[in-house]
Amino acid sequence: MRLRVEIHPTDDRCPFENEDVRLDLEEGECLWLQGDSGSGKSSIALHLVDLRPLQGANVRIDWEGIADHERSVGMVFQQGVLIDTLNVGENIGFALRTSGRTASREAIDGALEEVGLSPADAEKMPGQLSGGMLRRASLAQVLAQGKRVIVLDEPFVGLDEANASGIVGVIQHLMHRGQSFILISHEPQYAEALATPGRNVVLNSRPVREVPGSARWIPHWNFAMRTLLRLFDYLVVSAPLILFAFIAAGIAISMLFSELLQATNVDSLRKQIVDTNPSWIEQWLGVGLFESFIGHEFNAIAEKHLPGIRQRIFAMGVSRGFVMELGPLLTALLLAGRIGGSYAGEVSMMQATNQNQLLKTLGASPRRWTLLPSMIAALISAPILTAIGVGTALFMAEWVALRGAYPLFESGEAFWRALATRTLHYESLWAFPPFVSFYHSLVFMGIILGVAEFIGRLRPQIQPRGVPQSITWAVVGASLLIIIADWGLSQWLLYLHPMKNPLG
Repeated sequence: MRLRVEIHPTDDRCPFENEDVRLDLEEGECLWLQGDSGSGKSSIALHLVDLRPLQGANVRIDWEGIADHERSVGMVFQQGVLIDTLNVGENIGFALRTSGRTASREAIDGALEEVGLSPADAEKMPGQLSGGMLRRASLAQVLAQGKRVIVLDEPFVGLDEANASGIVGVIQHLMHRGQSFILISHEPQYAEALATPGRNVVLNSRPVREVPGSARWIPHWNFAMRTLLRLFDYLVVSAPLILFAFIAAGIAISMLFSELLQATNVDSLRKQIVDTNPSWIEQWLGVGLFESFIGHEFNAIAEKHLPGIRQRIFAMGVSRGFVMELGPLLTALLLAGRIGGSYAGEVSMMQATNQNQLLKTLGASPRRWTLLPSMIAALISAPILTAIGVGTALFMAEWVALRGAYPLFESGEAFWRALATRTLHYESLWAFPPFVSFYHSLVFMGIILGVAEFIGRLRPQIQPRGVPQSITWAVVGASLLIIIADWGLSQWLLYLHPMKNPLG
């Protein structure tokens, strides 16, 4: 087996300024790719493994002595990377399956033994491995796929001498078996022990043009700035979600309500009073004539008062449904995912990456850093977003009431007058619909952030793979508590203001 790579720069996008670069590698050899940081070593590696094309250069790759289906390059990333939801054995088994091989226990154990790990290590999760073990496991995963050439990207970074020397021994053993490597390393004490004589390529980095960064007028560690950024995220970014959700909900619920009211027509009510098929006895006794007289009077009364009754019922349903119940509830359920999930994910990720521990060592409270600005921004955003949702739903209700299949009002002025009668005249502040919507939204938002805060900090030693689970639990938990709280608040509201004479 022989691999030849020729690279010719074509423009300034190429990270190195060598006139051309040639990589020549045979079976069982190790090529040491050197150069300063930013000289393009990792860019060449990513091109070879088909992850990212090398910009500003023409690359030619030629294989000799092997079949086409065997021509492959694998890569062990810096510090080792495994799929963190799979244990070590499952990672290797997955690599075997994707390469068309049998993921047997014997094959997995064999891959582990090749890199100096034991079969018992197969049951460990990536987060339980030390730095040296993680690199060995990553190498075993690539070896399991039978890659003819393996790129080692800084395999010794962060390792002590004993672990680094162990990795050197593993690579030397694999080279004796015929495995070929391209080594990227800034640590000559280990790289020189591996590099095949004459297989050494040095990249000369191109001078980097400085790109001016954007200056910040106020540093982001400033509490007010962090609060404003969260307010923008919670309010402005969430507004389109609320708007479109309430457009759909407002039209659907108003149309359903309108159709139900239309079903209560004069004919259906009259049939409950007047028998359209009287018996001969009822006709002989004059009952039919009497019922006809009642039916005539009923028609006159119903035609006069039924439209007004429908309008009052519709206005009452819209007022209580959208302003007091559906508006705050639907907004809260949407924000449980939008804000609660985002906040729980942020806190969990800060736990997983030790940022909360860093804040403590700096003398700063992690809760003050995340919870306090988030709570302020969320409590400001929740009533505003609820008002946007309620207002949108009311405008949709007006459209249905005036232009739907069954119009209920002659003009928009009549609709808003009827709505104001049902919405703005209540006996106490706590039962005043706009205020009900306001404090419901605050209660629900407190639940959302409270649950997200609790779930996000529940596991101090959480791994990155656990972050999506924390988000899910925060969203589901907050949604269930919101539904329970909505029922409790509704019962309290009925206690404060029973629905006496709802059509009056």
